[in-house]
Amino acid sequence: MTAAFRSEDEAQRITLVFSGRLDTAAAMNLQDAVLARIHAVAPGQILRFDLGAVEFVASSFLRLCIQATRALGNERFELARPTPLVREVFTMAGLDQHLRIVDPGA
Repeated sequence: MTAAFRSEDEAQRITLVFSGRLDTAAAMNLQDAVLARIHAVAPGQILRFDLGAVEFVASSFLRLCIQATRALGNERFELARPTPLVREVFTMAGLDQHLRIVDPGA
């Protein structure tokens, strides 16, 4: 499955819904579009990366998550619904202690 994302914009939250394998090549292909969305988040909005349909993440995607946290602050960036395998990658990297991970279906 090719990696992709779509944006769901609401007044208080922008959700980027990712799908597929976010390996290095895929993350690099999506990088410019994701960074543009990160920088377009308005004051008072939260940016959420929904990972419920993601099979795999590489370090280049972890780097995008770190960039989002640096740009928005920990209180305005969150990861949602990581699969157990994807959550394990964040845990092994030690990022589960630094990123806000939530599991709501919405």
